[in-house]
Amino acid sequence: MFRSLPPIAMLHHVSDDPLYEPLKPYSISRKAFLQLLHYLEENNYEAVGFADAGNRNGQKKVILTFDDCPKHLFDFAIPELQKRKMKAVFYMPTAHLGQYNSWDADEGRTRVELMNEADLKELNRLGMEIGAHSHHHIRLKGINETKLRFEVTECKQILESILHKEVISFAYPFGSVPENYQQVLKTAGYGFAASIYAPFENNLSLRRFIYHDGDTLKTLSQKLSRTYKWYRFLTDPLKSYS
Repeated sequence: MFRSLPPIAMLHHVSDDPLYEPLKPYSISRKAFLQLLHYLEENNYEAVGFADAGNRNGQKKVILTFDDCPKHLFDFAIPELQKRKMKAVFYMPTAHLGQYNSWDADEGRTRVELMNEADLKELNRLGMEIGAHSHHHIRLKGINETKLRFEVTECKQILESILHKEVISFAYPFGSVPENYQQVLKTAGYGFAASIYAPFENNLSLRRFIYHDGDTLKTLSQKLSRTYKWYRFLTDPLKSYS
């Protein structure tokens, strides 16, 4: 049964390097990231993973997610999370372990080094949650079922062999949700899956909000509100999904 989860923020890169400009809005400045963390602290939000999201301790919760696992997150973003005892979920496309973001670089955008097995083990040691992001980081909508099943099961198996623990969540690359996603992801053993926009929200098609450099304290407050959840409920079915 679907139970409403805390707001879910989608992030990728946190850097002040001008080389990351072509990756915006999926690259944010350090200042913008600190704005997010300070807001959560000052408004008594607990940053949790999917494994903890159902714990009812009376505190407001949020789920921070980072797609693609860029290695540079260890330079600033992860230490800032650690300082505040905040948890986040990191989504890894396993065919690219220790490699780079070919889906961006092949289109002329900045090439970024991604985490390797040792980095994922360190994330796990730090108390972060690791999720699957397909094997090859491809759009899953429209591919045949055999390939789809491989993409969602292979990454889970690889991550579990590295971490020696169950991987419970999945993030759809490009927000591309296949038609038969519920059957395929349930069979693979996932409890949660995050998209971006979703015409019908359930545990395997969760809506996330994009946090970007243009966000202010006011827009962040709106994105974390119940009113925004209802706004997304009404507007997501009108958007285009590819």
